[in-house]
Amino acid sequence: MTEKCGNCNEAVTGDFCNSCGQARELKKIDRNYVIQELLSLVGYENGFIFTFRELLVNPGEVIREYITRNRQKITKPITFLILTSVIYTLISHYFKTDIPYNDQLKKDYGNSSVFEIMNWVQNNYGYSNLLLILPITCWTRLLFRKSNYNFYETCVVICFVMAEGMLLFSLESILNGLFPGMIVINETVTFILAFFYIGWGIGQFYGKKIKNYFKAFFAYSLGMITFQIIVIVVGITYDMIMKG
Repeated sequence: MTEKCGNCNEAVTGDFCNSCGQARELKKIDRNYVIQELLSLVGYENGFIFTFRELLVNPGEVIREYITRNRQKITKPITFLILTSVIYTLISHYFKTDIPYNDQLKKDYGNSSVFEIMNWVQNNYGYSNLLLILPITCWTRLLFRKSNYNFYETCVVICFVMAEGMLLFSLESILNGLFPGMIVINETVTFILAFFYIGWGIGQFYGKKIKNYFKAFFAYSLGMITFQIIVIVVGITYDMIMKG
């Protein structure tokens, strides 16, 4: 009697199913299995670390290859973005360097809903970074509308470069923890580094031309500004409704 695949119910003649690729005999879930899964997630050859390294060196080519040729080589964009956001959040909370920014937000917006939202964004930047994807994608798609890439492919580009940018932004919390008296310098250096990487990564994807780099920096800046405007408008509108 022919053995059938436990996943798709097709006949299995070898060690793997010819239809879906599942192994004929599944490995027992034990300590070794868990360790192997963790190593595959952060593996140097085809996992998280490999993706980080490749995006840092040549983001444009790596992302183009993912979109057009090979989607098995690096970590998927949403997964990579979520992982880097979690890493940023853990580092930020460990070094506890958000207090000076919270005090400044309090001075700027007082006891308002805008302050509450801005405060949440600042204290949870790793997660709020996910919300930034949409406005930056929209502006990038608009400025590069003559390219052959659709909205969803553009979103993949932004996910990858924003995820890599989050790891660069993590340096600020580390530097603030190590050098608490140089917060302004640490913030400036880290922001410039991440800003230029993200703009450079987007521009490189669309072709290594000066105008593409300028358009990429502009798209990223407009996306950030748009996000802040939306936050302010939502906060003011909420306060007006509650007071009304």
